[in-house]
Amino acid sequence: MPTLQARGVEIAWSERGEGAPVLLIHETAVGSSIWAAVADQIADRARAVAYDRRGWAQTTAPEGYRRTTIEEQSEDAAAVIEAVASAAVVCGAGLGAVIALDLLIRRPELVSGEILIEPPLLQLLPAATESLSADRRALEEAAGEGREAIVDLYLSGGLGALAAGVARLPEHLTGPAREQSASLIAELGAVSAWATPLPRLARAERPTWIVTATSTPPLLREAATALAARLARSETRELESGDLPPHLGAAGEVAGLALELSS
Repeated sequence: MPTLQARGVEIAWSERGEGAPVLLIHETAVGSSIWAAVADQIADRARAVAYDRRGWAQTTAPEGYRRTTIEEQSEDAAAVIEAVASAAVVCGAGLGAVIALDLLIRRPELVSGEILIEPPLLQLLPAATESLSADRRALEEAAGEGREAIVDLYLSGGLGALAAGVARLPEHLTGPAREQSASLIAELGAVSAWATPLPRLARAERPTWIVTATSTPPLLREAATALAARLARSETRELESGDLPPHLGAAGEVAGLALELSS
């Protein structure tokens, strides 16, 4: 994979196909390989660009990496777009969807459209407060046993809010979480710490699909609905993806939405 330098890290990225670019941003606990099926189908008619976020798979992390922010992550995404094109359709899942949303708000000139898959914006839901508090208590207990215990808690679905739906990820894709546990821990508070700019959401100018699946946990489904009510030019779409997240169980439909925006 080629690499590019961005604020102290080497970002590994790949592309396939030709034409208008679609940037694919992965969630916590995996690398860019999770997009393989989506990228294959995009590449028939456009250019699929995927990258490993900082600290994941083949992308490096800064020395002493303990914390990240959505803004830091979206600047990495901006660097990838600027390396390949003037603008791109941006498709993100989980934390990657929030990164895409931040990019839309702060760097709209780089975005031609967006697909936000199960964006975990639980700060839009007052009812999520209790679940988030329970997660914090569980993390404090796990921290006493070390990083491995935190990773196990995250991947098992033991965090009902901070890791909602993560247990649906196939084990063969979550290897990076065990190999790069510091990166997982660095991201745990990133979404909740994001200063959700509600007025700017209402003024967003790019078309956006907000995507869930029949298997999407209730909290994430409610968060998607709450975001759609606040984000201008957005539409929701529920896909049938079995027990998997949409970009795994309905890769063709996700690719179709990306191609629709890139045409």
